[in-house]
Amino acid sequence: MRPVIGVTVNPNGTADEYVAALQAAGAEPVLLANDASQVDADLTRVDGVVVTGGPDVDPAAYGQSLHPETKTAPAVRDAYERALIVAARERDVPLLAICRGMQIANVAFGGTLLQHVPDVAGDAIPHQLDGVRGLIASHVVEIDADARLARALGATRLATSARHHQAVDAIAPELRAVAHTADGVVEALEAHWPARYWLAVQWHPESTLNDGGPSAALFRSLVEAATSGRTALATRG
Repeated sequence: MRPVIGVTVNPNGTADEYVAALQAAGAEPVLLANDASQVDADLTRVDGVVVTGGPDVDPAAYGQSLHPETKTAPAVRDAYERALIVAARERDVPLLAICRGMQIANVAFGGTLLQHVPDVAGDAIPHQLDGVRGLIASHVVEIDADARLARALGATRLATSARHHQAVDAIAPELRAVAHTADGVVEALEAHWPARYWLAVQWHPESTLNDGGPSAALFRSLVEAATSGRTALATRG
């Protein structure tokens, strides 16, 4: 059986690119409702989780006031994803966080965000190109050679997509930065704890499956971890 991967989404929203990427990687995606009371039940029925991109995290969650450029997601989504991310760690459920997903994961574990990247990093490297869903040649990510992410992608340097005006600032103690662009923006996080699988990227691999391999490899790595976990449970059962 294909592993079941839960996918977060805005209330009444869709996640077509994520769903297609996961199906191509061999998973059965299911959309998760934003009900924090159902986090335990949701994690019981899935083998892995993708926390997707979307509107900004409410800065009140990390002790800041609203920046003029910040456009927040519905409060129920913030509450659900924060609870889901923490519970997934406790249950060792494989998790891949993408763009906003990486940002709210950092916040969930006590980190903070840059509310508008150009205020700090300028605009020499494009991080937000509206309407561009493919690779951006000048948005090059350098990945630590010893990172799990580098092993998953089979690369330590690659051009990626970019659709974000916010980024990780203070990194949560539970996490470590493993990739950056040349302007210092954090582009990937990994877990400090011995997670079965926990990766977060700032770019959008679901939009660049035609990049020659790395994007598809990232989704496959999640599906492989979810599959191995299901196999282990079946063996114990």
